[in-house]
Amino acid sequence: MGKSQEATATSCELRIIRARNVEFNSSESLFVRCYMSAGNNKRVRFESRDVSSSNMVWNQSFSLDCSGTKQSMSNMLLEGTIIFELRQRSTGISFFGTTGKSQLLGKAEVPWRTVYESSTMDIEKWIMMKPKRSFLDGMKPPAVEIGMKVTGAQISKKHTKIVGARKCDRAECKSFVESELFALDAALEFSCY
Repeated sequence: MGKSQEATATSCELRIIRARNVEFNSSESLFVRCYMSAGNNKRVRFESRDVSSSNMVWNQSFSLDCSGTKQSMSNMLLEGTIIFELRQRSTGISFFGTTGKSQLLGKAEVPWRTVYESSTMDIEKWIMMKPKRSFLDGMKPPAVEIGMKVTGAQISKKHTKIVGARKCDRAECKSFVESELFALDAALEFSCY
């Protein structure tokens, strides 16, 4: 196996924290649906638990262990994204015993590169959702506070690696990692479970 074909593992953590600027009635619940690319035109879908209109707080985490070649993992970090959908659904039960379909309130896409470029490989931020329908003047779009974290064999918390016989600093190391380990021309071939 060549250097770029060696298997490596990375752990990705997503946190859905809370929402704001969301108007919905008490007979509906709110949840966040996420999509993450899994290579070969496939994606992983997962959902937060439902919350009520009186308490739009989840504090829920999802941990994904991903494995693949160094290049496919680097593609995920430098080109991959997570799609977040803020959705609502009726909490009532239908005649057939099921709840109604969910409706999209807003959508946002966050690149993993944002996490890679942070000094701690861990971010927490509010993302503004692109609303499905237009809002009246003065209304703010819905927002969801999220967290994203990456840990793994190829990415150290200190962002330092040995290059030749010397230790590189963060800027040198980042340049080395981007040019050597994180080449962008390989197809994304990783799996998450």
